Amino acid sequence: MQQPLVSIIIPVYNSAKFLAAAVSAVQRQTYDNTEIIIIDDASTDNTYELAKTYESETCIVLRQNKAGAATARNLGLKNATGKYVQFLDVDDFLSEEKIEQQVKALDNQESKVAVCYYIEFFNEEELCLGNTSVDQSDFIYSSDSPADFLINLYGGNGKPNFIQTNSWLVPKALIEKVGGWRNYIWLDDDGEFFARVVLASSGVVYVPGVYNYYRRSTSESNLSNSTNKKYIQNALLSIDLKYEYLKQSTCGGNMNKAIATQYLHFAVYTYPKYKLISRMAYRRYKSIGATVAPPKLGGKCVEFTKYAFGWKIARLIRYYLRERST
Repeated sequence: MQQPLVSIIIPVYNSAKFLAAAVSAVQRQTYDNTEIIIIDDASTDNTYELAKTYESETCIVLRQNKAGAATARNLGLKNATGKYVQFLDVDDFLSEEKIEQQVKALDNQESKVAVCYYIEFFNEEELCLGNTSVDQSDFIYSSDSPADFLINLYGGNGKPNFIQTNSWLVPKALIEKVGGWRNYIWLDDDGEFFARVVLASSGVVYVPGVYNYYRRSTSESNLSNSTNKKYIQNALLSIDLKYEYLKQSTCGGNMNKAIATQYLHFAVYTYPKYKLISRMAYRRYKSIGATVAPPKLGGKCVEFTKYAFGWKIARLIRYYLRERST
């Protein structure tokens, strides 16, 4: 019996230095029946030319006018012929059995999605593909309740988390059911997309022993670092949409606590750089009526300041100290 085809979608932009390693990592997968779809987003370096050297019967290379990663992934989906879809960011890696084990896990469970742990790294020097010390069992696990899974992930248990894009393996039929990526959301577009996918599924299957190695560009929050106001506004929109999706699926549990946590953390991390947007998020948090704790902001001195004078003062001090050091 032939293995189901898996489409591996890789959006790229000025990524020549990462592309060879990404393709090599895919080729080392123990699962054989795959197609690679590389979508170049109008790179200005030699990424596209390099990608073309990999073109074959099992590797498609496409190019689009500069339109962003979400549009690139949608173009990949349009050209994908696989039963399952694996998204992969070009600077990340998958453990060699990741796809094989997740395909096996979804056998006879094709209305579910598969997920695995992810391991963060900042550069190749600290990357160890054999590192399996991570434990994310408090938010990555098997569940027959998609809404409860997301509520827990968003902070219903008091500890908000996220699951990086590459950790998932998704039946293409589920994506066709909910639609593609929203190209008007630039920050947390993956959070919004997978909220729809997970809620449309019949459950989540956690696959142990395989990993997604995810490169972090900084230890700071994306909300703290972003210099694009539209990105920040879109991230707030993503929370709004996730809240609406959950309300359509459930009305119980810790939904309000989870979304209140999302809004409060957003308000904290965008302050004081984007005071107006932070204020909007804080108003949304207050309107929900659930009281949650602000996130940890730093070491003992910062945390003392937060509890003694409030998170705004703590954020102001941290923000201006960072500004002076740059």
